[in-house]
Amino acid sequence: MWNALGDALPLAAGLALSPAALTTGIILLLGRRGRLKASVFGIGWFIAILVIAALAAYAIIDAGDSAAPDTTATSANVVQLIFAALFLVLAGLTWRKRPQPGQPPAESKLLDRLDNTSTSGAGILGLAQGFLVVKNVPLALGAGAGIGEAQLGPAATAVTLVLFGLLSTAGVIVPVVFATVGGKRSGVLLGQVREWLELNMATIGIVVLLILAAYFAGHGLEILQ
Repeated sequence: MWNALGDALPLAAGLALSPAALTTGIILLLGRRGRLKASVFGIGWFIAILVIAALAAYAIIDAGDSAAPDTTATSANVVQLIFAALFLVLAGLTWRKRPQPGQPPAESKLLDRLDNTSTSGAGILGLAQGFLVVKNVPLALGAGAGIGEAQLGPAATAVTLVLFGLLSTAGVIVPVVFATVGGKRSGVLLGQVREWLELNMATIGIVVLLILAAYFAGHGLEILQ
């Protein structure tokens, strides 16, 4: 179980470091009833990632019961190469759409509207981002497929998926814990983090996407062995 979770850690990190989730969570956290809204947002994000990963894991388990191991491994490598190409394309698109020096990020106006989001709206937003942010689906599918390939058994598979989901939500969970423990002083630091994230969303996104492209390419190239 721990080996499977360890293999999924880079993908969980890619999800946890999502600029959209980090910034949204912090904006909600700094608003009225912030800890509640950010927590509900995190729950929505967690559920979305868990559902996607679980679908992949159990699909691989079912396929593994009826397909030859070599065929399953080859298919997995091909999928990983496709994901690598996808992340390279996304990195290129993010680079082209990055704001020019002195220009505010295109997402700033949209993010500012989050201050008035209701608690239920925060949960819906978490679900929507989890399912609809383009890079989330291949990351969660890739992790779920790896967990399914490990053939851990029903209970261990379920526990590993839940742990993966929690790690993938760390970008939202950690600021909430920090705000709870840090008290009023934490608000100043979180405000500074929000400003930095908004200014550097494109850069963070490009770096994360390139790392993920290299990760999937490295695993997918095992098809050449």
